[in-house]
Amino acid sequence: MVVSRLLTRRVLAVSATAVAAMALAGCGGSSAGSTDDKAGNIAVGNGPFLSNADLHLADSKGYFKDAGLKVDIKVLTAGSDAVPQLLNNSLQFAAVDVGTAITAVGQGLPIEIVAPNTVGSPGEFGYGGVLVSPASGVTSPEGLVGKTVAVNQIGGTAMILTEASLAAYGVDPTKVKFTEVPPPQLVTTLVEGQADSAVLGEPGVTAAMAAGMTHLFNPEENTIPGVATFVYITSKDFASKHPDVVKSFTSSLLKGHVFANANPDEVRTIAGKSTEVPPELLAKATLPTFGEKAVEPQEIDTWIALLEKYGDLDKAKAPSAASVLGQ
Repeated sequence: MVVSRLLTRRVLAVSATAVAAMALAGCGGSSAGSTDDKAGNIAVGNGPFLSNADLHLADSKGYFKDAGLKVDIKVLTAGSDAVPQLLNNSLQFAAVDVGTAITAVGQGLPIEIVAPNTVGSPGEFGYGGVLVSPASGVTSPEGLVGKTVAVNQIGGTAMILTEASLAAYGVDPTKVKFTEVPPPQLVTTLVEGQADSAVLGEPGVTAAMAAGMTHLFNPEENTIPGVATFVYITSKDFASKHPDVVKSFTSSLLKGHVFANANPDEVRTIAGKSTEVPPELLAKATLPTFGEKAVEPQEIDTWIALLEKYGDLDKAKAPSAASVLGQ
């Protein structure tokens, strides 16, 4: 499930830090992670989530090595850290949600999408889910009217997809109350009855169901099935100077995605090392689906439309899909 995105405070944090990073880069300083000496040595950032399994799996299978790349995998604790680190060259690639990439490009920050990470789950059960407490009495999307739904961020992607899903079910999302709860507390908030419903990503979905909560719907199923949700980005400067590295990274990653989707047991094994998900949850969690082809312009357009309708994206300032993809 996509995690967070377009809230004003986050946009400002990304923008301000990124501008500072650009200023430092303009002073001629070099960062510790710079690849000027050997472009094939790359640092790649991803979060501590199940979605990082693609990177670790592709590396363990030797796909990057076969392409002449040596990958140093870094843990990103916040998506807002990615863009500044790309701009000061301490990272060469990083995974962020699509909304963050669109927002950054719309602000004029020189980054571009180079490959997919995860894509929206098309089935009834997906990598994310809207869960309800049995005590709420909610048994259908219509039942959420007048109820409280906990999300990780007001105005964030989880909320946007839930609103769009409700609209698809014929429910007016403005009649549903959303409340912001820190991600680590979402399951507890739901189980303890502090909210009627919560939008969770794995392994939270599995944990909540194990605690007796009910799965209501997958917010990606009728909004962004098969559409990129998280993507890998790089700086325009790195892409222009090292196109062969970008091409090798992307092809190796996509090869890893094909393998990962076909071998869920190996994904669980690698995720047991690359995340701190408890084994009992990892064994039952719905795994993310990894994108097996390049991100297409229509996928970006789908997100732009969602962000304009349910988020804070100003239509007049929205970037083109081509600019987000560096085309």
